[in-house]
Amino acid sequence: MNNFFSFKRFSRLLIKHSAEHYRTYLMSIGVLAGVMLLGGSFIFYMIPGPMDAGFQTALFAILMLIAGSLFTSTVFADMGDKRKAIPALSLPASTFEKYLVGWFYSYPLFMIIYTSVFYLVLLGLISIKHWPGHNSEVFSIFQDRFSILIILFSLLHAISMYGAIVFEKLHFIKIAFCFFICYALLIICNTFFLQSIMGRNIFPATPFGFLNFMEGHNFYSLSVGYEQTLWIFASLSIVILLFWIATYFRLKEKQV
Repeated sequence: MNNFFSFKRFSRLLIKHSAEHYRTYLMSIGVLAGVMLLGGSFIFYMIPGPMDAGFQTALFAILMLIAGSLFTSTVFADMGDKRKAIPALSLPASTFEKYLVGWFYSYPLFMIIYTSVFYLVLLGLISIKHWPGHNSEVFSIFQDRFSILIILFSLLHAISMYGAIVFEKLHFIKIAFCFFICYALLIICNTFFLQSIMGRNIFPATPFGFLNFMEGHNFYSLSVGYEQTLWIFASLSIVILLFWIATYFRLKEKQV
């Protein structure tokens, strides 16, 4: 029998995990749908006209990043509970199979369920309220800008998944704290680096973001080109893979 991966063994582990946690996952879906429904109802009845596709996309992206990071931070919660850690680690399955179960639930399955719930709530709210003289529109996930969202979600997922196995308690709070501290340090270092290159004072510059500065009374904003964007995507993809790999080996350490 393959000690690294066996589809039969993995499927049994997936079924076992689903049977043990389906109540929690169903409650999580219910909470997610409730938040979308209540928040969406408030927005729909407060705005004077129909919600345009751009605003829908922004809500979809923000909620996806927050909910995805929160859910991913709990994917290895059993490892932080001494009563559950030993049974979880002693299961007759490989480390990669245990890792793959957490990855499957928190990445592809989460995106499918989240997108389905968001569209169901959105279509339901649009069908309830009508604006005379206005045509309601629904945003589409099949557009170029969603490649940026997938990269951002993948990055936050990889970081959250790594933090979920590193920290034993208060996973999301500790992950968020470390993330924002590191991000603030990156902005500071990036700003000083760009100032040394430009030889002028610039506004705080986020990594891979706009370069903003004043020249007399004129404001200038520079952005990266298409080729540079491809390099950014490639670099972030490597970082994401490294975090996923680091999570696997961190879990393997616990297994040993």
